[in-house]
Amino acid sequence: MRPVRKTFPVNLLLEAQTVLVVGGGRVGLRKTHALLAAGAYVRLVCPDALPEFDTLPIERVKRVFQADDVTGCALVIACTDAKQVNRDILEAARQARIPCCCADGNWAEGDFIVPATLRTDDLLISVSTSGRSCRTAKEIKDALARRLSRCSPGQLFILGVDRAIPLPPHEVLSDKLSFLSGLYGWCFLTTCNRTEFLAWAAPELIESGLLQHAFHLPADAYAWQNAEARRHLVYVLAGLKARMIGEFHIVGQVRDAMDAARNAGWANGQLLRVYAEALQHAQELRAAIAPHIPQIEVEDLALEGASGRIVIAGTGALAQATLAKARARGLEVTMLYHRRLLENVPCEPLENWAEVVKGATRFISALTVKSPIFDAEALGIPAYDLGAPRNISGENVRDLDALRGDYLARTGATETILSLADAVYAEITRE
Repeated sequence: MRPVRKTFPVNLLLEAQTVLVVGGGRVGLRKTHALLAAGAYVRLVCPDALPEFDTLPIERVKRVFQADDVTGCALVIACTDAKQVNRDILEAARQARIPCCCADGNWAEGDFIVPATLRTDDLLISVSTSGRSCRTAKEIKDALARRLSRCSPGQLFILGVDRAIPLPPHEVLSDKLSFLSGLYGWCFLTTCNRTEFLAWAAPELIESGLLQHAFHLPADAYAWQNAEARRHLVYVLAGLKARMIGEFHIVGQVRDAMDAARNAGWANGQLLRVYAEALQHAQELRAAIAPHIPQIEVEDLALEGASGRIVIAGTGALAQATLAKARARGLEVTMLYHRRLLENVPCEPLENWAEVVKGATRFISALTVKSPIFDAEALGIPAYDLGAPRNISGENVRDLDALRGDYLARTGATETILSLADAVYAEITRE
């Protein structure tokens, strides 16, 4: 049975260092090529060697090994075809306190082993089984080499839609995605008005359409890659893609999504670095646009164009502010209370809302609840939701973001802010 040794992985800095290789066969040739690639100065000692060595920039000593050959060397590699000679080389190196590797049955007595290694440009991958199976290590290395040959450096890719849509469980999607060659890291983002898949992927995979196929998104889905994807992410984080320009809750939602992806092992370092860079740029954008966002109270927006009698759900500070402004406009108001009953105001218990809304022209909810308690269709009158989170479910509801977004659009502020953001983004991303 082959011995197994616990090992500690390191990358040695051997530039301009002398390494002694003893043995001129195929193993010695592989070790020499690897050492030269690392910038080492190789001294080869052996009476005979393969002709391939003649073309290599090495020091050639044509004789049998002598103990003092190890002098001045940073490392020694014994790879002759004689086990006892390799053992003598190991003993000489040990006497000189120089780390030695034996490329035969003496390996377990040596100081280090050389794992199966794959080098491509600036990428170096080593595979070791701690001596259990050199063949297995080589097979894994070769499999990685084949996979890497089909992969290019990654870029940011974002696939999404501007609304919340149901997706299969993230774990189910990730099981499918993990088999795609060229997908290096990913993250799922789902909010009340955004569903996105953020990935760091090879261009070949992006162009293949396999990612789009995995999600089956609706026809109005968007797909951004590289520079356009980076810009989109910055604008999302700056609140420029929200229904209400400047809304910044999205930052926490993206952060939570990235944390979840990292904890699940989906998000790699490069995707997280791109997110951190985008967040920095988003903060710069927000600082630039903040002075240009008009300030208006949401209760004023909810009361625009109101007439007759309105119903306000809630008796808290926001509800009372809405009540005061409604009365100033000469509107008749009925309040719905949950716990606190207001004096000198027509108030009805919250559970009586179905009767109270009859004959009213507008319903405004300003409650603090964990989930919606009203349905827009059941209300049957124009509904305005000032709650966060939402108080009213359904599509025909004017919520905080919609009210503010419409106001910014009709005042021309949206166009001004986006134009300013484009100019600022171009400046901060200029090479």
